[in-house]
Amino acid sequence: MDSMLSWAARATPATTVLPADLTAEGEARRFVARVLSAWQGTLPFEDATLIASELVANVVRHAGGAPKLSIASTAGGIRIECEDGNPLPPRPKAGGPDGGWGLALVERLSQRWGVRPRGAGKVVWCEMRLPSPHGHG
Repeated sequence: MDSMLSWAARATPATTVLPADLTAEGEARRFVARVLSAWQGTLPFEDATLIASELVANVVRHAGGAPKLSIASTAGGIRIECEDGNPLPPRPKAGGPDGGWGLALVERLSQRWGVRPRGAGKVVWCEMRLPSPHGHG
């Protein structure tokens, strides 16, 4: 019965609004871990929590305002979205000692990612594939 409840919970995206400061990164990681645990997902938590942390950090450092983080179930995995009130798209830059690795990590760890306008701002999203629970893909 628990698996039925956790599967039903996946039908509705889990969403949280985070603070507009650097504590948001840690809160994002904890939120994703709680959601995936409740969903009994087989996705490596480390990848999903790292992606969420990077998306939230970009909002706090570059877009300003309180990031809104969402996780939704897809046919083959999960979709992570981070919304902010700034319409300018993120600009990937070369990684170095002062940072710049965030979007490169998102691109590497996700199946695909992108940006779309929403209201006065934007949503940066990515999709991750879930491994088969039986090891077949």
